[in-house]
Amino acid sequence: MAISIQPLVFSMINCERCGYPLPDGAEYCPNCGAPVRRKPEAAVPPVAPIGKLLQAGVLGAFLSVMITSIAPPSIQLYFIPSFISSLVSVYLFRARRLDEAVTISLAVYLFADAILGGLIFGSIYVENIPLSQAYGDYMLTFVDVAMYVADPVTAVIAGYVGNRLIAKPPARKPVSYRYEKRREPGGIIYSLEVPQEKSSVGLSHNV
Repeated sequence: MAISIQPLVFSMINCERCGYPLPDGAEYCPNCGAPVRRKPEAAVPPVAPIGKLLQAGVLGAFLSVMITSIAPPSIQLYFIPSFISSLVSVYLFRARRLDEAVTISLAVYLFADAILGGLIFGSIYVENIPLSQAYGDYMLTFVDVAMYVADPVTAVIAGYVGNRLIAKPPARKPVSYRYEKRREPGGIIYSLEVPQEKSSVGLSHNV
């Protein structure tokens, strides 16, 4: 039986000074002794528990209901109260992940519609008022239909905008290192000068 051997391909980085391929985990270039500078990996925010997201959604929903209740009855606010409340909830709960921000915003819209619907239809049911009497001769317009259809889209937009409003953590200032090359009888010695705020002890590397 014939056995085919596939060559192994390793992904390596090169030295910034001489271009020599560097092995994994190398702190100095084996060819010229230059220190290896590695790019810091971006930190991924941890996933928030679902209970926290629902709590943010409920808080935003009550805020949306409060904004709607203080508005004049003659003014149709449509999705504006839920949009504003979503921004506030995303910011207060510091949702740094976009999926969490959108989840909070959708929860705000859903809970706000449920609370408003329960209050409006509940009061009509308790008072035993016909719907025709409660709404009178009001006729739906194209704007009414378009605004309610756009609710899911505005919820996603609110989550995205709220996530962008959160200040990103400041990037760490890169630390500059200097090294000195000197030739000794035993070979070339590279002395690394570490800044005082990091360490007051110099490091040496023989080549």
